[in-house]
Amino acid sequence: MPRSKHNRGKALLATLALLCSLLMVNVTVEANSRSEGREQREPERREQTRARISASEAARIVEQRYGGKVMNVQTRQGNGGVVYSVKILQSSGHMRTINVDGQSGAILN
Repeated sequence: MPRSKHNRGKALLATLALLCSLLMVNVTVEANSRSEGREQREPERREQTRARISASEAARIVEQRYGGKVMNVQTRQGNGGVVYSVKILQSSGHMRTINVDGQSGAILN
């Protein structure tokens, strides 16, 4: 196979891999937005009693500091209370997870 056809084949495979990754992110975002609808209907008693900031405030803090687009926010119990793990898609195309303290709003990583 001539070298240029081989390079085109590699470029095509890389493009297909990127498209598949983007489709997977889109499916994850849609699934998360559906589950967020359920979460919004359920009372957040545990979070309200232990966290001073909400998940949406944690997302806003991360967006302001790092830019990009928030894809997902998960709530978990850390050693000191509630910790929000905010997953963002950066303009470079990289996914990054930022942990936010639920009491102070401080970035933990």
